[in-house]
Amino acid sequence: MTASGQVTHEEYTPGYGDTVVDSYAQRTAVSEAAFFVPHLTAGMRLLDCGSGPGTITVGLARAVDPGQVIGIDVDAGQVERARAHAAELGVTNVSFQVASVYELPFDPASFDAVFAHAVLQHLREPLAALEQMRRVVRPGGVIGVRDDDSGTLAIGPPSEEMREVTKLLELVACSGGGDPRVGRRHRQLLRQAGFTDVVASATARAHGDSAGTTAQGDVAAALLEHMAPTITASGWATADRVRQLAEACRRWGADPDAFDVITWCEAVGRA
Repeated sequence: MTASGQVTHEEYTPGYGDTVVDSYAQRTAVSEAAFFVPHLTAGMRLLDCGSGPGTITVGLARAVDPGQVIGIDVDAGQVERARAHAAELGVTNVSFQVASVYELPFDPASFDAVFAHAVLQHLREPLAALEQMRRVVRPGGVIGVRDDDSGTLAIGPPSEEMREVTKLLELVACSGGGDPRVGRRHRQLLRQAGFTDVVASATARAHGDSAGTTAQGDVAAALLEHMAPTITASGWATADRVRQLAEACRRWGADPDAFDVITWCEAVGRA
């Protein structure tokens, strides 16, 4: 936080464990930015906020080639992973650097487009971050944001244990200052940040085969295990209960009847 009280960095509550980050690395521009790509044209200069392992970013770079794309992330490890991914694919019109969405190190109106995937939900001050994004987008430029909304999550078969898991994950997210249901406020936040012509949409993401539910169960278990210190220190569950629930996640993932679906909220606006 700066002397003026502005937030510059926050704890990323999901952490950067291998299971969690590997799941992020399955994301691509095709799967996560389909609502945004039609607004991109060749030659644009684009900023990807919260670029993580870079798998979405390289797809955006291909969409605007020969335009330049910069991906930023607060975690140096993610930046290095993204650089390696781009190099492996031979995508040369993209670069990555460590930076905060609260203090974007770029000149005003220096980008034609800005994108933020699964970023706003983790922020204590999403409006402040959007105002920074608005500052660096040129007049007439475009923004795209996407976040899942935990209030839309449905899990089958019905289970008290999985309901408890969902509640604990939400509690930890909120305790870190995030809002796991921020997606339903995209239009409001973008308008307040100064964007116009905001259009919102949504996409359902479901897992209904053994590979998908097994992976989801593993990710949920990994998140619980990472968040265990916060959960126990807050008195929401004992360490033994967290271990039991992590195993319940893995059992759910292996259940041949397992299914889950959640809504991803999306919005596009103009500067």
